[in-house]
Amino acid sequence: MNTFNTTHKKTNNKTHRATSIYLLSGLLLLSSPLLLAEKHDHDEAGHNETADHVESGRNANKGNNEKEHDDHDDHTKEEKKGEDDGHGHGEEKASADVELSVEQRKKAGIETLVLKKRSVSNQISALSEVKLNQYKTIKVSPSITTRVEKRHVKLGDKVKKGDLLATLHTIATTDISANVLATADLAASSAELGASIAEAKGELAAASATWRRIRSLGKDAVSGKRFTEARIAKEQAEAKLAAYGKSKSQVKKLLTSGSKAVQKHFELRAEQAGMVIKDDFVLGQIVNPEDVLFEISDMDHLWVEANIKPKDVSKIALGSNASIPVEDKTLQGKVIFIGRVLDEKTRTLPVRIEVNTKGVSLYPGQFVKTSISSKTTHAAIAIPAESVLRSSDGDWMLFVEEAPGRFVPKEVDIVENLGETVVVEGIESGTTIVSKGAFFVQSELAKSGFSVHNH
Repeated sequence: MNTFNTTHKKTNNKTHRATSIYLLSGLLLLSSPLLLAEKHDHDEAGHNETADHVESGRNANKGNNEKEHDDHDDHTKEEKKGEDDGHGHGEEKASADVELSVEQRKKAGIETLVLKKRSVSNQISALSEVKLNQYKTIKVSPSITTRVEKRHVKLGDKVKKGDLLATLHTIATTDISANVLATADLAASSAELGASIAEAKGELAAASATWRRIRSLGKDAVSGKRFTEARIAKEQAEAKLAAYGKSKSQVKKLLTSGSKAVQKHFELRAEQAGMVIKDDFVLGQIVNPEDVLFEISDMDHLWVEANIKPKDVSKIALGSNASIPVEDKTLQGKVIFIGRVLDEKTRTLPVRIEVNTKGVSLYPGQFVKTSISSKTTHAAIAIPAESVLRSSDGDWMLFVEEAPGRFVPKEVDIVENLGETVVVEGIESGTTIVSKGAFFVQSELAKSGFSVHNH
């Protein structure tokens, strides 16, 4: 009985599960068409919504493109309007010129030049060193052993010829020394000098008396030869006495005071004008004749020594022109010496150039580039340096006269700088340019608001 019940219960459970599965399957079959229909409706709605969105976007983009096109047209119209608004923006390149009346050109001193090629010296370039002009440099030393008592100038001072440099005091010694002997010699020399001056004075007195007597008689009373001889004798006596006038005050002091003036102190004075470039001493220092107290040099006339290869030296002559660019200037010089002995290290020959450096920052020991005019020449367009100016963008330019009184800027290249003239490229022979007064023309161009970009 129990076995039967158990079996029956299991059978009922299986039947119940199968029945549930069949019922669920039926429900799914019945609901599938409804789900498919709902999905189809949803997809169609989504498709329509997407299409509507795309179409809306297309219309929006079309509107934007049309608006941008209209804005572009308006902007183009504004640009065209700006070109013709009277400010000349549309014709800047064509209007970059200057027109001047005859009166303006005359008042500004404007001159023109028709370009043509001419013979120009070839340039020899070399690295050079600035040096002191040894012909215009002196070293000042005492004549005897003394002590420095007072300094009157210092390093870097500019002095004139005859200026007081230092006061020296003689050294008092108990034994006979070289200083005493030198002092005695100086006293003896001063006495001898006084005798010579007295003799010159006597000669002048005699010659003057003879000349006055002969001149009073006139050329008719004496021969022309005698008249001329008397005049010459008088002039020679005057010149002889004037030769002692170089140190007239010192000689007078020695003659009146004797050796006492030497024993106390004496003065050192400049024998030439220049700048004090050395004063290697201190007050109270004992100095000897071989000691250099001062060195004075003319810093306005320096030497520039160029190192030239032997093959190029034959192309250079004494007196050849040379140019040395310094900062924004070009110094001019002359060759005053050509060496004949090769430098052992550089295997070059020295060529010395004298340069006036007044107002220019050039110093001994400085290295510079030098261009020396050679004997050989070539054809080129050379124009005055003042006719070439810097444009607003930094390039070189000049002004071409396209019509009487009408000047147009033209950019050029400077290939050689010869000082007062420059060799240019980028312009043809036969062109008329402004040779003088270019700065005034450039100023007038700047007033009009134009820049030079004419390449």
